[in-house]
Amino acid sequence: MTPLQSWALLVLVLVIGPCILWLAYEIKVRTRTPARGAPRQQPGVRKSAVRIRAHQPDEPYDHEKHGL
Repeated sequence: MTPLQSWALLVLVLVIGPCILWLAYEIKVRTRTPARGAPRQQPGVRKSAVRIRAHQPDEPYDHEKHGL
C-alpha cells in the first residue's frame, strides 16, 4: 500500500466513522419510546370552552347539550 493510499484510507475512516456513529444515534433517538412525563392536569377553562360547540343564533341554547 502506497503512502497516498494509506492517507486516503485514514481520511475515509475518519469521515465515515463519525457518520456511522451519528446515524446510529439518530436511529436510537427516533425509535425510543417517549419518557413518562408529569401526570396530566385536568383540562382548564380554555380547553373545555373550546370543546363546547357554539349554538346557532336561531336555535335555543340547550344547557344539557353544551355541558352546563
